[in-house]
Amino acid sequence: MNYEEFAKYKDITKSKFVKKYLCENGNTFYLEPAFYTQMIGLFERYPEQKTPFMNKIDELVHNYKEIAFVYDFENPFLDYGNTVLREFVDVTDACKIFYEDKSRGSDYGD
Repeated sequence: MNYEEFAKYKDITKSKFVKKYLCENGNTFYLEPAFYTQMIGLFERYPEQKTPFMNKIDELVHNYKEIAFVYDFENPFLDYGNTVLREFVDVTDACKIFYEDKSRGSDYGD
């Protein structure tokens, strides 16, 4: 999958499950598919939040030597070792974007 929002970074992905990017300053970051899905959901519903969200992502990837954007830091998709982990809500909270993804995978929810 091509993540156009991250086109300015060099894609150095070796895993077929998680994207890995290289910043111009040598820092690297991972992007789990579920994090990306949450991010796109936010942008589709609130397009005006794309710029502040992406600015925060840029800030984080430039401030940490290695960071992983994960769906659930307690159960990350890969073992990232000592890499800094950030969930979607960590980024939205830092941007003062309060977004609740109420989508469900089924019409049979409670």
